[in-house]
Amino acid sequence: MKKTILIKALTVLACSGVFANNYDFRVSEGISESQKLIETAYKAGGKNKSPYHFEKARAYRDISVLLASEMEEIGSKIFAIRSMNSASKSIEGSETPDKLERIGEKEVSKIPKQAINTDNLLLDLQKIRDDKALNCAPKELAYAEAYYEALGYELLKERPKASLLQTLYNGYISNYLMAKDKVEVSKRESLECYVGKIQLPNGTEAKEEPVAVVKAPETALEKADKVEEPLLVRARVHFDFDKATIKREYISLLNEVVKALKENTKISVRIEGYTDSIGSKAYNEKLALRRALAVRDYLVKHGIQPERIEVVGFGKERYIAENTTAIGRLTNRRAEFIVIQIPSR
Repeated sequence: MKKTILIKALTVLACSGVFANNYDFRVSEGISESQKLIETAYKAGGKNKSPYHFEKARAYRDISVLLASEMEEIGSKIFAIRSMNSASKSIEGSETPDKLERIGEKEVSKIPKQAINTDNLLLDLQKIRDDKALNCAPKELAYAEAYYEALGYELLKERPKASLLQTLYNGYISNYLMAKDKVEVSKRESLECYVGKIQLPNGTEAKEEPVAVVKAPETALEKADKVEEPLLVRARVHFDFDKATIKREYISLLNEVVKALKENTKISVRIEGYTDSIGSKAYNEKLALRRALAVRDYLVKHGIQPERIEVVGFGKERYIAENTTAIGRLTNRRAEFIVIQIPSR
């Protein structure tokens, strides 16, 4: 089994080496090969051996898909190759994080200051890295870094797309804030990822006393093995103020979700709707549910069975960005997909 996985990994890496030299391949091929290597890494235990690099591979793949939907072929290919490289690092079990490159002043000057505050983005990432985010929030850190890199890539263009810059910044800030929150909780609660294993004076590790737990009888479904794994596409839909209408720029993303659900017929999903802080609690709860229902209706209209979809509206809670700026409020006005069941066999 391990030999087969290694052969598959080397085959894909050999292809990626050819890709990296001349980009002489189709966008769809790059995304497909990156996904294949991510699956190979998962089977090889890369998710556990090197969570940071495994999640970085997935983040790069998501960005490759996003850039492809924006008709940005070269960028999509670049991030597909980065995805393959990160997946290979997770297979190797690498514990060394990627080097962070600063977005140059010339590139930063292209961002409308009133829309995105770019001050100290890199310093913020480095700070939570130093504060053990690599241990306590590897997924969120990896995604924040990948979106930061994609932001820098887009800014290198003579005429970067304002809508794409906003999407990439949203991806950066939401994951950065989640990583920061996880680190703060880990620090406050003295979790093992932050403080390490407690050592007794004689050098042995402290062991927790066993606690008696009474469990309710398991149902047949609960007995089935499950793997907690997000959709193959990272899906988040944002809404205009006081609206529950799906904007045109998210149609391609939802079509990718439809495709993923059709290819994985045993997956069920929960769509969670959210709002910003403006408005009453009662009104926002209804608005959040309307947003989740709008996304559900789109999936059903395109062939996904209603019984595979749950919807919930959270309203004025679970923010992922500050509500003090327009960009922060837009980030919070969203609908997200959560996979709730993937039987392993």
